[in-house]
Amino acid sequence: MEPRKGQRLPFGMNFPLLLLLSSLFLNLFLLSYLSIIFCQYSQLRWTSAAAAEAEAIAAIDCSGHGRAFLDGVTVGKGLPGCECNTCYGGNDCSLLMPECPADADSGDPLFLEPYWQQHAASSAILVSGWHRMSYQTTGDNFISLELERHIRLLHKAVRNAVTDGKFIVFGSGSTQLINALVYALSLHNSTSSSPAHVVATVPYYPVYKFQTNLFDGREYKWEGRTSEWANVSASSLTNFIEFVTSPNNPDGLLRQSVLCGSAWTSSYLYLLPYLHLPTALADEDIMLFTNSKISGHASSRLGWAVIKDEKIYERVTRYMLSNTMGVSRDTQLRVLKLNKAMIEMTYSSLVTEQ
Repeated sequence: MEPRKGQRLPFGMNFPLLLLLSSLFLNLFLLSYLSIIFCQYSQLRWTSAAAAEAEAIAAIDCSGHGRAFLDGVTVGKGLPGCECNTCYGGNDCSLLMPECPADADSGDPLFLEPYWQQHAASSAILVSGWHRMSYQTTGDNFISLELERHIRLLHKAVRNAVTDGKFIVFGSGSTQLINALVYALSLHNSTSSSPAHVVATVPYYPVYKFQTNLFDGREYKWEGRTSEWANVSASSLTNFIEFVTSPNNPDGLLRQSVLCGSAWTSSYLYLLPYLHLPTALADEDIMLFTNSKISGHASSRLGWAVIKDEKIYERVTRYMLSNTMGVSRDTQLRVLKLNKAMIEMTYSSLVTEQ
């Protein structure tokens, strides 16, 4: 039926006009929203400048054989120069050095750098100049409670160790915790005036011997190879401290305590899926781990001990408080961010596999 001249169209027949008005309203809303976001972003000027600086330095070309860093030595235009990997040189690290010797004693985990470049956004942090200026942090003994919680979550995610019902102590890398544990165990297991005997199975981490001799405590003494004491009766081994590294470095063998009746510290630094797929959860009384092996960030210097016995935990904590008053809070913040990224990526990969 055709409408007569001058007759108004029903509301339903003005659809094009309604669509136009809706589009104009939606555009006006989006422009208002974006202007609010822009105003908020423009107010965060110190973060913008810091982010721009980090992006600019990360973009410096070092030929894939080196890297420029924020704290690098400046060479031109106020920018840091390339720091080349071993066997490479030149301004942009493009020069391969002939007859470059291999350093078998080096353990820089730079092979994980491409992984973190692929996850740049999820692993980056931006820290204010007033971040945690106090000695204190969220937990007792200068420990970040959030980092401790995420370390427990990380062990569950990679399925390599049991942490429930156990205590966690932080150190400047696992290296700092080695002597702290020797000190704590020597007091815990000593039944006589003679010092505790500290031993390890060859090949072992040289720092076990070096630190024990260096600190030269009255409560402990380095006694060499575990094999030299293997035939001693169990009743005579109550004052022994045995270092057990599993998987071992450099042979990769899985190891257990050799001396029955001894106290032992299990170093599980290499019990990681990308190095050795764990077949069962480690559940020892004392277990050592380090962030340098888990994420590859050796320079952050953060390790931790998982301890079952509360008295040993208290002695280790007392040692650490007297030694350094805890690990750097800036380090704890960075490792927290890295752990969050690893946990998220681990669970994401598990969902993808399913």
